[in-house]
Amino acid sequence: MGTFLKSFSEKYYLKQITFSIHIINAITHVILTNIPGNAYVITKILLMPFLCFFFLVTVKDLKKGWYIPWALCGLWLGNICLIWGEQSKLLFFFGSAFTIIGFFGYIWIFMRPVKKLSAWFVFLQIPIIWSCAFFILFMKDDLNQMLIPISLYMTLIAIISMMSLAHLHTAVRSLGAWFMFIGTLFYIAENGLYTANHYMINYTFGVNIVHPCFIMAQTLIVCGYLLREREILR
Repeated sequence: MGTFLKSFSEKYYLKQITFSIHIINAITHVILTNIPGNAYVITKILLMPFLCFFFLVTVKDLKKGWYIPWALCGLWLGNICLIWGEQSKLLFFFGSAFTIIGFFGYIWIFMRPVKKLSAWFVFLQIPIIWSCAFFILFMKDDLNQMLIPISLYMTLIAIISMMSLAHLHTAVRSLGAWFMFIGTLFYIAENGLYTANHYMINYTFGVNIVHPCFIMAQTLIVCGYLLREREILR
C-alpha cells in the first residue's frame, strides 16, 4: 500500500511539473515573440515536446491515445521545417507535409468515438464552414499562387473542427469534449490570422496574437482529451 501511494504521489507531481514547464515555456515564448530578435525560435521548438511529454506521463491508456503524440510530433516537425521554410522550398514542402500528417492524428481522435449523428447536425457545421471560408475570401486577392494550398490547409482544419463538433455532439455534457472543440476554434483563428499576417501587406496582426492562439489550440485539445479519458473511466 505504501509503495502504491508513493508511486501515485510521484506520478502526480510529475504531471504537475511537466505541465508547469509547458506553461512557463509557452509564456516565455509569447514574451520573446514581442522582443526583437529570433530567441523565440528556441521556445517554439520546445512547445510541442513539452506538451507531448506532459501527455505521455498523464494519459492512462496510451494504446487508445497515441494519435495525440502522432499529431504533436507532426506539428513539431512541421514547425521546425517552416521556421526556415521561407528560405527553402524543400523545407516548406516538408513542413507542410509533416503538419498535414499531424492533422490526421487529430481527425482520427475526434472521429473514432462518433457512432451516429442526428440530421440537424449538418446545420451546426455551417458556422465553422463560414468562418473558414471568410478567411479565404477575405485574403484571396493577396494569396495569389498560394490560394489553393492555403484553401486546402484551411479545409483540413475545418474538418478537424467539424469532427470535434461531432464528438461534442455525442458527449455534450463532457467538459473534456468542450475543451477539445474550443481548441479547434483557436486553431481556425490561428491559421487564419497567421495567413493574413504572412501574406497580406495592409494587415499586420502580429505574432503576439497568432502564437497564443496556436498554444491555446494544442493545449486545450491535449487537456481536453485527458479530461475526457478520465470522464469515461469514472
